[in-house]
Amino acid sequence: MQQKHFFSVFVFFVMLACLMGQAHSSAAAVAPAEQPGGNAFEHRVICALPVGKEGVHYAGENIPEMQAWGPAAFSVAPDGSFWVADTAGYRLLHYSQACALLDTLPLDQVVGAGDVKVTRSAIFVLDVAAQNPEVASETPTVFVLGLDGKQAARHELPLSWAPVTGIAVDANGDLLVEREFGARLNRLEAKTELNGYTHQGQLLSAHPGDMSKADANQGYIQVGDLRIDVATTHSLGGLRFLGGAPDGSFYVMAEEVALNDAIQVDQTVRHYGAKGELLGVARVSLPDQYTYVDHGLAVGPDGAVYGLMTRPDRVEIQRLQFTDKLSPILHSGQSLRQSAPRANSPLACVSRDTIMNTAWGIRNNQKYLSSTNTDGACSGRGKPRYIGGAGTWRSVAYDWGGFDSKALYNSYMSPNTYKAGDINTAGVESCSRGLDCSGFVSRAWQLTTKYGTATLPNISWKLGSTGSLLRGDIMNKSGSHVILFESFVSGGMWGLESTTTNSYDRAVYITRTWSALNGYVPRRYNNVCQ
Repeated sequence: MQQKHFFSVFVFFVMLACLMGQAHSSAAAVAPAEQPGGNAFEHRVICALPVGKEGVHYAGENIPEMQAWGPAAFSVAPDGSFWVADTAGYRLLHYSQACALLDTLPLDQVVGAGDVKVTRSAIFVLDVAAQNPEVASETPTVFVLGLDGKQAARHELPLSWAPVTGIAVDANGDLLVEREFGARLNRLEAKTELNGYTHQGQLLSAHPGDMSKADANQGYIQVGDLRIDVATTHSLGGLRFLGGAPDGSFYVMAEEVALNDAIQVDQTVRHYGAKGELLGVARVSLPDQYTYVDHGLAVGPDGAVYGLMTRPDRVEIQRLQFTDKLSPILHSGQSLRQSAPRANSPLACVSRDTIMNTAWGIRNNQKYLSSTNTDGACSGRGKPRYIGGAGTWRSVAYDWGGFDSKALYNSYMSPNTYKAGDINTAGVESCSRGLDCSGFVSRAWQLTTKYGTATLPNISWKLGSTGSLLRGDIMNKSGSHVILFESFVSGGMWGLESTTTNSYDRAVYITRTWSALNGYVPRRYNNVCQ
């Protein structure tokens, strides 16, 4: 009996030890991915903002042939409070450090808030979608507001500054206008061009790889006389200065780009010491973003980096957590082989000049719109936000499901019966005219019928690399959006597109970062003249 009792106790403790070991192993397997080298990275959630009337707005959700979009920018004020450009809601939201809603400021005069920066005495809002009917031209504009939201000044930016992609505030509180994602800078008041950002008394500039070349994985950061080389396994599509910390360190956002089934982007933030040493790195999970935020990262007065992360039912403000190393998430090796083009007749092919001239003709169109065209009765129509009252307005208005050429659009406006554009996606109205994203590409490609983003692949072939892109090719995301490629730019690409994003609501010529193109596929029309 004693032996049996001893044996039973022995077995019990052995089993208990095994169970404890299994529990320990299981716990280790699900430990937070804050450990160095983790593929995912758990950032600290400061707060979750509501979505909808009481919080942040989205637009274009779950609509075929529409790109869902929402807040365009996020900023941390000198007092540590948070500001969100609720672009789809046409307002600014101000939250305390404890995430209590402090104020809601309407942006009645702003068409599309593309960026926001806050100082101790002013709010700066960049309107990326503004248009001036007096000169029939697109005019990106900076609005200067008091902290109470009242307009103090308004600055229309020179057309020569295009592309304007953001704004920044220097150490003296002066506003800088960012061009080509910070590759070029201008001081707003003096209109002077700068050679870089000023950080701790030194000029700092960031230079990504040249995406048109085979060795696009090489870039560098210049800090005074110090050059910091940056190399990635895949293309280094973006490298942008985010801001400095009180201790003299600074942050740079990097975008590594790979092409497999579609474009994949690994967006990371690199933390450098005052002497250029790499202190840490953090990853921003783009696939987890419900809608892309153009300016979703900001350095706070405490020297930490904060991010605005969109979710279907909330918007999180996160504090990024840094580690000494991150495991790669982009597929290694060669990208998937490009698909084969369909053979065509050289006599029947469409030249790239024809494609681009057609696209530019639509974007540069100038047409006088009567009050009937702009505000007449049209049941179910959503009026494009850039169109005010009667006047000469540039471009062809966005119209969901639309397939009008420039000539057709102008002729429909002339009798003063049809309405310019429709951003309501509940249905296709017979009383409105214009074109949507795939209608724009279909016209540029000289198609006689309208193709959608899901059917454009039927008449095009996938390129084997982003560096193969040529003017007239497209960046396509099936079921969502398509962009006509024009050229590369530092940190992204120039494209022509018809879009409602950021309330452009028309055919525009704008730049997109590689992060904004995550999930897109570069394609070439089968019948383009090679």
